[in-house]
Amino acid sequence: MTRTKLSLQIFDAMIAHIVDNDLQPGSALPSTAALCEQFATSRPVVREALSALEAVGLVEVHNGRNAVVKELDGHLIKLFLSRVLHNNKRPLTDMMDVRVPLEVQAARLAAERATVEDCRILEDLLLQMDAALLDTANYPVLDIAFHLAIARSTGNGALEWFSDALRHELTTVMVEVRRYREVNDLVGDEQQQHRRIAAAIRAGDVEGAELAMREHMKSSEGYVRMIEESLLEVGDGTLRDILAARASGAKGR
Repeated sequence: MTRTKLSLQIFDAMIAHIVDNDLQPGSALPSTAALCEQFATSRPVVREALSALEAVGLVEVHNGRNAVVKELDGHLIKLFLSRVLHNNKRPLTDMMDVRVPLEVQAARLAAERATVEDCRILEDLLLQMDAALLDTANYPVLDIAFHLAIARSTGNGALEWFSDALRHELTTVMVEVRRYREVNDLVGDEQQQHRRIAAAIRAGDVEGAELAMREHMKSSEGYVRMIEESLLEVGDGTLRDILAARASGAKGR
């Protein structure tokens, strides 16, 4: 067996070691020598496996010290989504297909589990969004923050990571929807939808939160489909290329 294949096996074994031993962020792995003994392999193979773990963000490696488990985040999911959506014909619609079930489940769980502090954070974001309603650049950022706060209030780490991983791709969707709303004099209705979602969560109304989020997502999906159709009709190249060109043009202004 080649060293590369061995290092991949040890990579998988180290992940299993972290999971099986419930190692938390900040916990140290055994020393390199101990890992060599544990997995009956050589130092170069162990070092390659540790480097691979560091590359994907699972551990932090320092010379002369044991590798340490890192805090998990959604960057790997983010990278995967970006690659998957990059050459798709309709990346905005595909993004919404992923987003809708996550948002609906987040709203339901938030209505069950949100704390007083979670509700305060949502209300604070709503006030900021009210003030930024006519701010083309800032409102989409706050909009994303509002949805991430809902995911965070579920207490479900996996759901929060997935939602955070969608943030980069979601920004493109939010900006395009915002442009469409402005051109068609529709700015403001989304804020009313946000308030209905937050009110249901605050009241602990699970079914109401789901319904409010479904209505919000249905509205957003409708805009996204119209936006994609209009961009594909007038643009040359993939929709991703068109969106990138629009983003570059906006930055240059």
